[in-house]
Amino acid sequence: MTFLSPIAEQAEDCCEYHPPDDVRTLLLLWTKRAREAQIRHYAMADRLSAYGRRLGLAVIGMTALTGTSSFLSLVTAAVSPELRIVVGMASMGAAVMASLQTFLRYNERADLHRRAGALYGAVRRRLEAMHAQGSSGEAVSNTCDMSAVRDELDRIAQAAPHVSLNSSTGPIHSRRHPDASETRRPPA
Repeated sequence: MTFLSPIAEQAEDCCEYHPPDDVRTLLLLWTKRAREAQIRHYAMADRLSAYGRRLGLAVIGMTALTGTSSFLSLVTAAVSPELRIVVGMASMGAAVMASLQTFLRYNERADLHRRAGALYGAVRRRLEAMHAQGSSGEAVSNTCDMSAVRDELDRIAQAAPHVSLNSSTGPIHSRRHPDASETRRPPA
């Protein structure tokens, strides 16, 4: 008899794969995956937008400080060499930060994640409607609908930017996207 810690049991359970037994289970699995992808992409878009704003504000501050300091050094002839070095270093720092802002493309990447989140949200709502039709006693959607949804999920996954699994730890609360907010009960 082997005794595993709860963490080891969870790790063992997450690696096991059990294919869905029926169409309703498959719909629920696809809905869950689409929702998780939607949440992760919206969270990444919010995070990248915040990074872009912070870097942009820092660039604005550094360039304003450097411009003011260099103007004052031109007006005042008796400026110490230390102050000139500080102004020069600040100018180089502002140039590096402006280059990083251009290179990292935070706003562009945030838009890509936001678009992917919206696409996953649309598919999730379609899957929920298909599941609701099956719950109301009607036959669960035909094979053509299932194939179309599968193909759409595949297209979105191929075009969407990568989001790492650990990019969002804990519950995600999106103020701008209430449809994608996730609330989890704390562990007992």
